[in-house]
Amino acid sequence: MKNLNNIPHLILLCCFLCMGCKQITKSVDETFNPNDSLVKKYEKENQFGTNREYTGTSKTTTTTQYQDKTIIINGDTVKTDEMQDKAKALFHDIELLKQKQTPADGKEIQKRVNEFLKEMKLPQGSTTNMEVEKPAIKVKKGILSVTELEKAEDKLRNLPRYKNKEIVLYESVHFYDDGSINLALQHPDNPKYVDAYQYKDGAWSSPKPVLARNIERRTFPLNKMHFADAHKILKIYNEKAAGIEGAAPTSDAYITIWDNGMRWNPRSINGSRDRYDIQFNTNGTLKSFRQE
Repeated sequence: MKNLNNIPHLILLCCFLCMGCKQITKSVDETFNPNDSLVKKYEKENQFGTNREYTGTSKTTTTTQYQDKTIIINGDTVKTDEMQDKAKALFHDIELLKQKQTPADGKEIQKRVNEFLKEMKLPQGSTTNMEVEKPAIKVKKGILSVTELEKAEDKLRNLPRYKNKEIVLYESVHFYDDGSINLALQHPDNPKYVDAYQYKDGAWSSPKPVLARNIERRTFPLNKMHFADAHKILKIYNEKAAGIEGAAPTSDAYITIWDNGMRWNPRSINGSRDRYDIQFNTNGTLKSFRQE
């Protein structure tokens, strides 16, 4: 019965009222979980003591308060005798419907349970309608602003091992739309070594060794380019993409290095009908734009 997601709440409530009615508890136990009592499972998960005192922090949103012959649920008073009779009738109906084991009967059970929950002022429906903690959604903020990119470049130049030394980029530099920058630098003292760095939250990470290849062909001096030019790339690219049917804008920009030269990327715009080649100068200005 995949739809009976509120049954554990129902069983817990009724067990508080009907602890002396062992046959009802057994019937529900065999109906919905033949291998393990839902009541025991709920008590274990929610830390009820041997005397049914609460010993943990409950995650349920229902506030229950007991009095002599009434029960107060979320501010509504219900007579315990009346609730007990309704619970017995509900369990009887569920047992009869459960024996048929057809899809129609499953829906009827859910309907019957929801009617009871509505009367008891409890949540209804499947788990999709109940309060569930939702995972945090990562919000993309775009690449760093021009000023922030300038600061990132300045901080890179002032890293202790590179201060007052030439900084040589290796292979690529990536400007991501989460505000981070990934790059690799040739070691200032041993040109055969390369280390990777990441800029995030206003600071550069510690160096991480890179297994580099063809270093002599994959390097480019930092003083011949500027991080802030990444904004020019995005602006030009997206303006061109806006005029091409089916083309999507980009939020990332990156540099690739080969034969001691650098190229801004992306270098093509794909539409639903046409494809265009787009090239940029080192300073981020448009070099060429043509249909392929």
